[in-house]
Amino acid sequence: MRSEDISRYVVKHSASGIYRYYRRVPTEVAHLDKRTHVKQSLKTKILKEALEKAQAVHDAAESFWRALLAGNDNETAFARYEAAVKLAQSLGFTYKRAAEVAALPLDELERRLAVVAENMDRSQIVVDAIAGTVEEPAPRLSNVWELYERHNAAGLTGMSKNQLRKHKVSRERAIRYAIDVMGDLELAAIVRADVLKFREWWTDKVMSEGLKADSANRSFSDIMGMLTPIDNALHTNYHAIWEKAHIKETNATKGGSRPPFPLQWIIDKILVPGAMDRLDEDARLIVYTMVETGARLGEICNLRPQDIRLGDEVPHIEIAERTDRRQKSEYSIRRVPLVGVSLWAMRQRPQGFKKYQDKSDSASALINKVMRSNGLMPSDQHSVYSLRHSFQDRIENAGCSDRMQADLMGHEFGRPRYGDGAEMKRRQQFLEDIMFAWPQLAAG
Repeated sequence: MRSEDISRYVVKHSASGIYRYYRRVPTEVAHLDKRTHVKQSLKTKILKEALEKAQAVHDAAESFWRALLAGNDNETAFARYEAAVKLAQSLGFTYKRAAEVAALPLDELERRLAVVAENMDRSQIVVDAIAGTVEEPAPRLSNVWELYERHNAAGLTGMSKNQLRKHKVSRERAIRYAIDVMGDLELAAIVRADVLKFREWWTDKVMSEGLKADSANRSFSDIMGMLTPIDNALHTNYHAIWEKAHIKETNATKGGSRPPFPLQWIIDKILVPGAMDRLDEDARLIVYTMVETGARLGEICNLRPQDIRLGDEVPHIEIAERTDRRQKSEYSIRRVPLVGVSLWAMRQRPQGFKKYQDKSDSASALINKVMRSNGLMPSDQHSVYSLRHSFQDRIENAGCSDRMQADLMGHEFGRPRYGDGAEMKRRQQFLEDIMFAWPQLAAG
């Protein structure tokens, strides 16, 4: 039913010059929606404004028709309510329940009644939206992901396929845990005692399974993060009851960072010829690239050809903004000079690591498994990510300024700075002064 070009439904009234949304009810839903046409004044003579207002009317109608065709009463309730909220907004009103409408100041009440009278015989949806006679839906915990996905479409854009998968898995897991503990409650029926029961369950799980508080608190953050855009769309306040539910961290439950590799370990174990030969070539080169850049494994796996600047005066990699993949934060966007083993590694892969693009979890699991099974980890607490911590320790111990540290690591320090030519030269010289000697460099 949906048309990408809604301009066909925006027509100008010949006498008044005012635009309106005018569309025949689609044949496939005509047996469920008894109107012949959807007619809605957009209350403007300016086409640009009319098109903007028409989008809300169009979306509301489409949502309502989809729900009718689905034949699900609960979905229909969501669709009717969302349609009412959007329609009220498009007409310059905030959706309010009938009791709230009756208590409005006289001037706004009269404006609403005028719109109701104008549409009484033409559009029941408009009447319901302005009069507040559409009942607020009663979504349950099991409806949260679907509602979140619907009302946070803009917030989900820019994720890669794998990022979206992980985003969804984490949040659906949080919902599943909540339902297991609390039951599939209506969101409006959840009280503080229910949330505290869920927190107590998580506390027991953390203690009995030796988990970190982060594991529990991620569930609470995920649920809050989903409920907030739902509240914004439906004019509800479901998220409030979940506030301040996080588990307090202790020394026993606090998540720790990976320890760095000792520098001599990198020299004697990782950079010695043949040490990494049990890895496939792409995985091995990813590790080498991490050594002298401190970049995150995922940042290296997802480098594009245009991010690998081997021909520039200062060869470097660029951790760039993407429309199809999100970086960890805005501060992650940066340029890092290539020196030593990392420069050599990127020269072997000037087009990037296609095998592991958007598959950094697979690369991480493989590299950690092979390194661990071949005695290349100093302890069980170490992982390939420890190379990033080693890099940070090296530049800090060499007297790197806070500004340059932040720029190289992709950490917050005021606004991010890519680095002009002179700055890149300084970064290059600094990294060349501390880079590891590597036998294969001499051999080419």
